[in-house]
Parts: sequence; structure tokens; C-alpha cells
Amino acid sequence: MSTYQTSYTVAPAKGLHGQISSEEKCNKISRTVEDVAGIKFGVPVQRGAGDHGVVAMSAGKFLGIAVLNPAVPPVAPGSTLVDGYPQNFTGAFMTMGTMYVTAGGAVADGGDVYYNTVTGRYVGAAGTNIIGPLPGTFFETTGANGDIVEISLRLRPVTPAA
Repeated sequence: MSTYQTSYTVAPAKGLHGQISSEEKCNKISRTVEDVAGIKFGVPVQRGAGDHGVVAMSAGKFLGIAVLNPAVPPVAPGSTLVDGYPQNFTGAFMTMGTMYVTAGGAVADGGDVYYNTVTGRYVGAAGTNIIGPLPGTFFETTGANGDIVEISLRLRPVTPAA
């Protein structure tokens, strides 16, 4: 007789990095990926050089975050990118809404959102290899390093500095 399924954990993950957590109030745009290496799901992006192009965010103006899309081939022909949009692919990028991401350290509900370009995780403070804070973006849940947490993009008014 076959054994029962034994590989599921007691509590499945509440979400995946780059997954939309709620579409109640959400906006996504389509853009062409210009990066040769592609853009992984959950990575913040900025405008690229071409019309309707995007590249992974470095020092430009924050545009949105790459949305997890199960319809994208796991690995595009000629590429080593896994879980992302390959170069010249039209991807979906969230400009407003809520998304699950992976915390790269302790983060707090309501805190500013920063992105670590080396680890690919979101953190709550500036540092080496970290960009941000991402404008209009806040943590919606508290978590520790490696936790799946929720962030919101442009759902709350940004308070100007005093």
C-alpha cells in the first residue's frame, strides 16, 4: 500500500516572494525587461533606456516591483535565470498594492522598506548594498530574517519631512 504524502509542512508558507497578497486595490504595468541577466520576481525596478523598458533598481527612480508569474517559463532557453523574467520578456510590475516579500532581517509593521541588492531580500534600514527607502512603500507585517512579510506600495499618503 502507498504511503501518505509526507513532504508538506504542518504550516504552509503564507505566500511566496513576489506574490501579490491582495488585489483589492492593485495596479500593475507591463514593461520589457532590458537586463541581460533578467529580473527576478520580487525585485524593485526603475525605467530602462528604451520605451517601456525596465531594469533592476540601482540609483534611479523607483517604478515598481516584479510580480511573481507562474506562466513564465522556469528557465528561458539560453538563460540561467530561475524565478524571474528573462531579458526582452514582457513582465508585470506592481506600482500599487500589497505584495509578499522575504525579510532580510528584523522588520516592523509600518516601517520604511529598503532592498538589499546582494541578498534579494527586504530590510528596514539603510546599509551596504541597500537601496531605499522605496518611496511610498511600507511594511504591513512584522517579521524576522527569512520570514515572508507583506509590504504595501503607494496605498498610504506619504508624510512630508518636517
